[in-house]
Amino acid sequence: MTSKKRVAILGGSGFTGAELYRLLGRHPEFEVAFISSESKAGFPVDKYFVGSIHKKKPSSLKFSKAADLDGHYDAIFSCLPTGQLPKIAKRVAQHTDYIFNVSGDYRLSDADLLQKHYPESLQHGFDGIAHYYIPEFSEIDRSAKIVNLPGCMAVATIYTLYPLVAAGLIEQRVITDAKTGSSGGGKSTTEHHAERSQNFRAHKLHGHRHRPEIEHALSLHLQQTVDLQFSVFSLDLPRGIMATSYSYLKKEVSAADVKKAFFSAYASKPFLHYFSSGNGTPMIKTVVGTNIAEVGAYVDGRSCVSIATIDNLLKGAAGQAVQAANLYFGFPEETGLRFDGEGAWP
Repeated sequence: MTSKKRVAILGGSGFTGAELYRLLGRHPEFEVAFISSESKAGFPVDKYFVGSIHKKKPSSLKFSKAADLDGHYDAIFSCLPTGQLPKIAKRVAQHTDYIFNVSGDYRLSDADLLQKHYPESLQHGFDGIAHYYIPEFSEIDRSAKIVNLPGCMAVATIYTLYPLVAAGLIEQRVITDAKTGSSGGGKSTTEHHAERSQNFRAHKLHGHRHRPEIEHALSLHLQQTVDLQFSVFSLDLPRGIMATSYSYLKKEVSAADVKKAFFSAYASKPFLHYFSSGNGTPMIKTVVGTNIAEVGAYVDGRSCVSIATIDNLLKGAAGQAVQAANLYFGFPEETGLRFDGEGAWP
């Protein structure tokens, strides 16, 4: 029998860190040997996470400060707040083969966009290769030290557009609105419950940093560009994202062409569930608690509406990172991520 891969989690006391700890704790090939939290250092991990209170045999693992990282790890999962990993990336890289990063620091390559959205990445630099990686579409780059995962709203939007752009079915102008639950703001958000509860409101109509990421990802993977209007709205939900993209089909493109493009792109992807017209629509409730993305595309004449829903903490963050690690280490993609039990409904 082979031993498990020894892994660490940086920034482990937040929502994404909690999900990573839960997923990796039940993963047959990974073992969490280190988990950091600057504010909880010294505190037992299983006594801190609410999701661990029913464990019959709590782990003896305690939170440590990131500076205490030592030894070698097969992988390090970083869910540090944006801007923190670049400050310590050179030192962290000495302790591992791969850093799977779920924050945004290395998602863009354009210097002007980095200065605007992720200035610490420019300020501190990194000597190794940082690779932008979407598990469903990207090639594995084993020379990369940092494997940077997409943003949650960005990847949901990419799922709505990838088949349309890849097949050259739509005009360049696209409008996307993304609706997100409150956990997307992290534990440090200053938004009061009273502002969000029983409310639906615009969060950022222009200038969201996921817009250039989406444009960059489509250009990187498909060598094609879109002219994207991207707006974000806040939902009165703890978790979940719905991204809706409105596009205009090119002349002579039919609903059958759209269906073929989506089916061809997603039929073999274990975590993408495609609804064709008449077979239902994506919902948030049916993906929360899973690593599944539901995707649908609906055509009326030349007007196309494509929708994707995901759990922002799983398919948009922790689950996606584990999915990527599975692929990088040669494990079956679904290892540790299949939850076959039916959820409660309604």
